[in-house]
Amino acid sequence: MTRGPSGLRVTCASVIQRVVFGVPSGPYRKRETKYDGVSRFESEVARRRSLYSSIEIHGYRRFESFRLAGLGRVNLLVGTNNCGKTSILECIELLRSAGRPLVLQSILGRRGEWQDANDSVRPALDVKRLFANHDLGGKIVVGGCSAESLDVQDQVVMEVQEAASSIEQEELPGLFEDESSLDEELFLNVNWSNPAEAFRTRITGDGLLDSRLLRTRNGHGQTVVFIRTPGMTSRDVVRLFGDIVLTEREDHITRALRVLEPAIERLAPVPYDRGPIVREGPGGVFLRLKGVADRIPIGSVGDGMWRMLGLALGLANAKDGILLVDEIDTGLHYSVMEDMWRVVRERACALSIQVFATTHSRDCFESLAAIAKSDVESGDVTIQRVDAGRDDAVRFGNQEIVAAADRSLEVR
Repeated sequence: MTRGPSGLRVTCASVIQRVVFGVPSGPYRKRETKYDGVSRFESEVARRRSLYSSIEIHGYRRFESFRLAGLGRVNLLVGTNNCGKTSILECIELLRSAGRPLVLQSILGRRGEWQDANDSVRPALDVKRLFANHDLGGKIVVGGCSAESLDVQDQVVMEVQEAASSIEQEELPGLFEDESSLDEELFLNVNWSNPAEAFRTRITGDGLLDSRLLRTRNGHGQTVVFIRTPGMTSRDVVRLFGDIVLTEREDHITRALRVLEPAIERLAPVPYDRGPIVREGPGGVFLRLKGVADRIPIGSVGDGMWRMLGLALGLANAKDGILLVDEIDTGLHYSVMEDMWRVVRERACALSIQVFATTHSRDCFESLAAIAKSDVESGDVTIQRVDAGRDDAVRFGNQEIVAAADRSLEVR
């Protein structure tokens, strides 16, 4: 929380409402209340400087308006099917991808939200699916606050304008991706907190975007890793493993896999030129097991091993950033979930990572409760229940998670 020059309270929600509803904004400053010469929030802000304490979503998919509050280092999203859990992960990915328009292809491509375009060799991305009620006249706003004492830390605004808009090209932040698009019907504008990272490109009147216009750009987006429900692709695993091989982080990968198979001595990726790699299924990695002469393809030891490898690699490559995991318990037996959560929490703390994961599993929630119970007072674990039709998530902190598990209460 901050105070503006008039002394009025300024919160993450109020700043985002200015963007959504057009309320004029003014200068902001941090509240500098001191106690014995030390800022009241100094130690807490230092500890949580890379964490979001709250996230606001407006106009994205099913969310006209939605808020997550009281976030911790590890946050588990629960709720019924089609309540919006994956959409929340997408919003966070979009928020953290400043200057990287290819994030739109990732988000829409994962859901198969594209259509064949007659004049394009590539499928066109169906951008209207991102807007509430598929209304291209709406506005998507996502904002994140780092702590209650701070202003909005990150923000992204996405909207569509007609080509005949009075806004001139030279006045727009960022660059046009295709100068020949100026006579097209609509423009998609994506504006992050830094105006220099804004993105603008043409779309059709039906909201279709040629993915060839999403050129790679050198944005300043913060680190974010998204792990899908099926897990990482083989190519992603080999690429990410190459970034940490022969480093201390490789040792942590091996220790994480020993949660499932204690006999693992080492694992190694296979270069792309050493044979075919199945794009979607497990592959590209071999294991050495104690007492076994031959190397073993990771796919031979089950889906759980592939899932754990994806989680460990995601953590190793998300330093000082965010890890997003859809259906984190996929492929894992309930008996190893507590150890899985222990790995996630320990590495997240060590590498300053904030984790957002989804689940439908009671075993997954109860295993997280066992981790929360080991340090009830820390407040770094939350469960956020997402209910259809509700504008804010129901938060369960460490103490509530432990109490609910002890009493076999339903929080999903």
